Amino acid sequence: MAKSFDQSTVDAIKTVSQDRHKLVILLGVFGVGKTNILKKIARETAGVYLNLNLELSERLLKLPRSAMNDGVTVPRLIDEICDLFSPQKETLFVDNIELLFSPELGKINPVDTFKRISRQRPIVIAIPAYREGNLAVYSTPDSQDYFPIPLEDFVTIEVKKE
Repeated sequence: MAKSFDQSTVDAIKTVSQDRHKLVILLGVFGVGKTNILKKIARETAGVYLNLNLELSERLLKLPRSAMNDGVTVPRLIDEICDLFSPQKETLFVDNIELLFSPELGKINPVDTFKRISRQRPIVIAIPAYREGNLAVYSTPDSQDYFPIPLEDFVTIEVKKE
């Protein structure tokens, strides 16, 4: 019997929990069910579900536009959000990260950002992208928010439409 995505994700979290970087990537295009998987596993494992777009956009609205792409402010805000939602270093299930690909923020690499944060706590990050070889590709090459992300060093679970 094949493992479900839910069980594969739980197994991946257990696997990386002893690593220096405790990061699992849940990869799939828009609409395949990543949010449902994250919410369900967060409940079942006493983890914390985090809608990053919602939390980050609320904080960005209070900042001058010049601070949004300085390369320091947004990563600091993400650190603060993660600490707020996971004060006891619970596993974070991070969803809705599309804002990070915005040219206005300088196209922050979400994998690098959460790789750094995953030294402190396990993190499962949902990336709305498709796989192309060893890359997760967000958007299309002709779009301003196009962003290829190398995956070879990470535990990656792909969610595909059935």
